[in-house]
Amino acid sequence: MATTHPCVILYVEDNDFIRESFAEILATPERRIVCAADGAGARAVLREQRVDLLMTDINLPDCSGLDVAREALQQHPGLPVILCSGDDARDVARSLGASAYPLRKPVDLDELDALIIRLVR
Repeated sequence: MATTHPCVILYVEDNDFIRESFAEILATPERRIVCAADGAGARAVLREQRVDLLMTDINLPDCSGLDVAREALQQHPGLPVILCSGDDARDVARSLGASAYPLRKPVDLDELDALIIRLVR
């Protein structure tokens, strides 16, 4: 995927180690990873810049990642959203619509990479 503008992925995760590790792993020349540690940070990013994919943990310290996803989809209908949870999030993802996808923790990195490629081509 050779583009002049990299795909921007907003990754919302409150665990510093996981957030920093995933940001490093997911970043490629075609992908720019923007991170937020909570819902407030995610909302600020969504207001301030273009985002091509939202990837969020459901359990955040200040709100639910589901709330962040709903707000993002209101502002940007059709935005691809990946909901990360240790629980089965299929029903929750379905409630958000066709552009939301569940991803079970612990995350399989190959599965995640394949899903990102499919969503942002």
